Amino acid sequence: MKHILLGLLILSISYNAVAKRMSCKNFKTQAQAQAYMERYAAYHLDADGDGEACECLPGGSSYGSSKCRK
Repeated sequence: MKHILLGLLILSISYNAVAKRMSCKNFKTQAQAQAYMERYAAYHLDADGDGEACECLPGGSSYGSSKCRK
């Protein structure tokens, strides 16, 4: 049982490490970044914390003002 839990812990850590390497410049559209953020919990793509990833990309923010980390 300990080996299974350790394996799951290692997988979850490495899974998040992959997500942290991605940035807005890795996507062509906001929709692609949004899907990635939701699938991999890559919330660092949401610079202003409003739930929208990479708002400066084509198809971006529905709020008018936005921040984007490129």
